[in-house]
Amino acid sequence: MKKLYTIATTLVIALMTIDNSYAQVNFGGTTMSNDIVTWNDLYELSFTTHNYGTARSMGMGNAFTALGADMVSASLNPAGIGMYVGSDVSITPIMQFTKSPTSNSQPFSNFEDHSERFGLANAGAVFTAYKGKGALTNINVGFVYNRIADFNQNSAFSSYGYNAENSIANAFCTLSNIDNLKTFDDANGNLPLKERKMSFEGDPFYWGPTLAYKTGLTNKDSDGWFIDRIGDNAIVDQFSAEERRGSLGEYALTAGFNFMDIVYVGASLGFQSLNYKREVYYGENYSYAEGSQPSGEEMPYQIEYMNYAQWTRLTGNGVNVKIGVTGRPVHWFRIGVAYHSPTFYTMTFRYGGEMSTGTKIVGDNPEDYVIDRWGVATPIWEDTGDYSWEYRTPSRLLAGVAFTISDRVIISADYERSWYQTIRLTGSPIHNLSYTDTFKEYFKGSNTVRVGAEGYILPFLAARVGYIWSGSTLREGHKEDIFSRPLPTEQWYLTAGLGIKFNDHVYLDVAYQYGTTKYSSYMTFFANGPINTKKPDDIVDIRSDIFTTKTNRHIAVITLGYRF
Repeated sequence: MKKLYTIATTLVIALMTIDNSYAQVNFGGTTMSNDIVTWNDLYELSFTTHNYGTARSMGMGNAFTALGADMVSASLNPAGIGMYVGSDVSITPIMQFTKSPTSNSQPFSNFEDHSERFGLANAGAVFTAYKGKGALTNINVGFVYNRIADFNQNSAFSSYGYNAENSIANAFCTLSNIDNLKTFDDANGNLPLKERKMSFEGDPFYWGPTLAYKTGLTNKDSDGWFIDRIGDNAIVDQFSAEERRGSLGEYALTAGFNFMDIVYVGASLGFQSLNYKREVYYGENYSYAEGSQPSGEEMPYQIEYMNYAQWTRLTGNGVNVKIGVTGRPVHWFRIGVAYHSPTFYTMTFRYGGEMSTGTKIVGDNPEDYVIDRWGVATPIWEDTGDYSWEYRTPSRLLAGVAFTISDRVIISADYERSWYQTIRLTGSPIHNLSYTDTFKEYFKGSNTVRVGAEGYILPFLAARVGYIWSGSTLREGHKEDIFSRPLPTEQWYLTAGLGIKFNDHVYLDVAYQYGTTKYSSYMTFFANGPINTKKPDDIVDIRSDIFTTKTNRHIAVITLGYRF
């Protein structure tokens, strides 16, 4: 289905506006920015610090750009595949515990939601395809799955005591008036204005205002849109929750070449698979101070609460190429370099929402209103086939060194540079939609450092530790900006692990990671800007509180492998 847009959802205050002859009002927030694939989505899907892999690599902070001889090499530096001296098959299941504390300006409204997920961090096989006695010592090939990113987390928060002007109902009413949304009569033309319908057809950006009308949050007469079931003096309590599920995995066809145990060269063709689902809930309760509730004569129908739920699902596939080279001039020292091309993605987008309200009749029922406006749902909006979304992720450059001390201790370190400002939307169902200027303006190249160490306590028992740090992706001057959605910007992990060799063939590794991800500040909704360009002082400013979320993640993995 092709989308035809008259406006675009605003995602950063003062960055993108509804630009027409009537208004320049920004609309956005986690509740009002779900109807298309936004640049926030493209950034979040591209954000990774490469902290997943085998239990050995994860225990050492995945500092394997130079070290090699591990399944994770297929997604870091494929030259490391050439360092295998035999064949290897392994699998690495994963268990994750995630907590996402959220805070705002009110001390008693903070929550710490959590989620637990079981999945697969790594699995694969590497085989020796050729062994020789000349300059080319051996060729290894493999097929490896590595988890690249994980999106599983829950967050919840609330705000209390707002006035009616800062209700989301007011934001929907403002949008309906600014874009002059229409209602429709019945076939006989006999419906009063308040009972006419709004069609779900067309732009899903308007599905929120449509649901607001169908559930009684807003109404319309010949003078325009208005709110007649929430009092001007209402006290508004706001509640929100977000649940994210899914992951980004890469299936790599990889090959590594060993030249005289000195130079290793490798390449991987990566096929990435995306599965991402986001469910956003927003609700409001309406109450009044004692003695100030509107009378039945003044307001016969009064809404006590509203619930608004939306879900978005992105599925897609991407392809990339990775190449790398590692030098081993002496047996105790290795140095490696790898380049990751952008991943070129094609995605299917699906979106839907539903809203319900609780309305009570105070006194008389002058319009014979029937309280039946619960659970009104939109259709499922799809962008598929010829109208899929296409984008490319950043390219990356990796460098690493590794040292071996007395054949018992290994110390390794990686540096990675990722150019987030080069993310591009390359194809869209929306004509001329481009986020290029946004990425250039707000993002920069990001630095990631990974360090790790491994030491053999006993000939069959190794202990490992590591650390991962990824710096801010936002340019100076934008780190304190308020966005429509929490954007992951910085991340760090502490890692540890053990490795056991049962014999020359069977091994078992375990690892644990604890990490924190920082996010930008954001709002659940806002409508901000001049309503009329000819009257610049005529400003609308409707907004939720400002929220800040971070994620604390506990990750446990175990690898069972067989070498032959």
